[in-house]
Amino acid sequence: MRISRGRLYSLLLFLSACGYLWLYASSHYLFRGEWGGCWIRYIFGIPCPSCGNTRAVHAAFHGEWLASLYYNPLGLLLAALMVVIPVWIVVDLLRGSSSFLRAYQATEQKLQRWPYAVTGIVAIIINWIWNIMKYT
Repeated sequence: MRISRGRLYSLLLFLSACGYLWLYASSHYLFRGEWGGCWIRYIFGIPCPSCGNTRAVHAAFHGEWLASLYYNPLGLLLAALMVVIPVWIVVDLLRGSSSFLRAYQATEQKLQRWPYAVTGIVAIIINWIWNIMKYT
């Protein structure tokens, strides 16, 4: 089932806004050293694959690339997506084009093929092992 251009763009702009709001809200606690961390880690005692992403994105947005990689290597990708996706969608909307939708659909098709899916799964597992080793 294919998602419509309007729904995809609305969803991703909403999620991007939520991401920026989360960064803004959590930065207050990061600066004061009060950040409690991941709820999954707090409840289950082990970090999730995305543990450290808030700090990683915050560090990336402040040009602290090595710190960002240390907190979570996926944070740099997330930070890039948080910048590129909203800008690309707004440009598409202003031009009346669907280039982002086509790129999204092409990426989705590739990720459904087993070599790409397995590579992605292995990368997430390696990242999870990195987080477990680092935080426990």
